[in-house]
Amino acid sequence: MKKTGGIIATIVACLLCGCPGLVAIGLGVFVAVGNQLPQAAQNVISTQNVITTTLLLLCPGLVFITIPVVVGILTLRNKRTPTPVQDAPVPQADAAPVQPAYVPSPAPQPVSPPPPVQPAPQPAVADPTQELYARLMALNRPTAPYRIVDGSSENVDLIAEWKIVDAQWYEIFAKANLTKVFRIYLKLDPARRELRAMDREYTLQWRAGVPSLSVEASFFKGQKSSISFGTGYAFTETLAPGQVYKYKFNTNELKKPIQDAVAACGWTYKGVAFGKL
Repeated sequence: MKKTGGIIATIVACLLCGCPGLVAIGLGVFVAVGNQLPQAAQNVISTQNVITTTLLLLCPGLVFITIPVVVGILTLRNKRTPTPVQDAPVPQADAAPVQPAYVPSPAPQPVSPPPPVQPAPQPAVADPTQELYARLMALNRPTAPYRIVDGSSENVDLIAEWKIVDAQWYEIFAKANLTKVFRIYLKLDPARRELRAMDREYTLQWRAGVPSLSVEASFFKGQKSSISFGTGYAFTETLAPGQVYKYKFNTNELKKPIQDAVAACGWTYKGVAFGKL
C-alpha cells in the first residue's frame, strides 16, 4: 500500500510540476538561442532583458522538474527500520549495591550407611568325627561275619561283634565250635582324635543249635590278645573283584579292619585295659 501511494504521488508531481517545468525550460532555451516568441509573448518581454527572461524561465523549470524526482525518491525508496538502541542503566554513585535474595540452603539429607560386606562363604569342612563314623559303618556288609552297630544302649558310640545272634550265621559259628566270643566297645574322642576301644569276653553256650551269651565268671574286660576262640574252622568270604577273606574268628580279624579305618582318617586306635572309656 505504501509503495502504490508513492507511485501515485510521483505521477501527480510529474503532471503538476514536471510538465510546467519542462515547458518553462523549453521556453528559456528558445529565448536564449534567439528564436522569435509569439506576438503576445513578445509584447510582454519586450522591455526585459533576454538574459533575465532566460533565467526566469530556466530556474523555475529546473525547480519544477526536481520536485517529482524528489517525491519519487522519498516515496519509493526502501526504508530501513532502525534498530532500537537500549540505553544501559547508568549506575548511581550513591545507590547501595543490590544484594542477592537470600535462598536458604537445603537441609542435609541423612546418609545411609553402606550395606555390610557379607563374608565370602567358606567351603564346608568335613566333620572329622562324622568322617570316621561313616568309615566304620561302611565296614558292614552282608557277607562279613561281623558287624558294627550303635552302642548307645551300652553308653558307648559303637560296638563291633561277631554275628552270633544272627540266625543266618548260626550254622557257620556252630561248625567253628566257638565257646567264647568277645565284643569291642568303641568311643570316639574328637579332642584327641582317638578311638578308644575296650574288649569284653563272653561265654557262648549252644542250646538246640541256638547260641546264648553269658557273663558269668569268665567275663573279661580289657584288651584281648588271644588268637582264636574256636577249633580252627575257617570261613571264607569272597568279594569282587577276586578279594578273599579267610576267618578263623580270632581277635585280629575283627580289630584289623577297624584299626585300618581309624588310621585312614588320621586318628589313633587306643586300647583301654582298665577304667572307663
